[in-house]
Amino acid sequence: MAKSRFTHDQIMAVIDEMSRGLTLKDLSRKYGVSTTTLSRWRVKLADRKPSRDSEFRDRLQLLETENRRLKRKFAELALDYTFLRAALIHEGTKDC
Repeated sequence: MAKSRFTHDQIMAVIDEMSRGLTLKDLSRKYGVSTTTLSRWRVKLADRKPSRDSEFRDRLQLLETENRRLKRKFAELALDYTFLRAALIHEGTKDC
């Protein structure tokens, strides 16, 4: 398999230009690649977008799980604080 003349970032820039409305013919002349190559790059990029979305979805799910865990822990600590404060106040009134 031949090595590409273009880096991933350069390909992404070409795809961005394609999404802005430039024709495949104009882009193929500008960059010296065939319209087939440009179409293949576009398909390859389209295949990667869902994986990026799934990464964000997975990350969001992890953050939501961690958020629930932290809220539960905070509620437990708040309850402990309330009971300890009540016990301390109750102890203080007994001595008086």
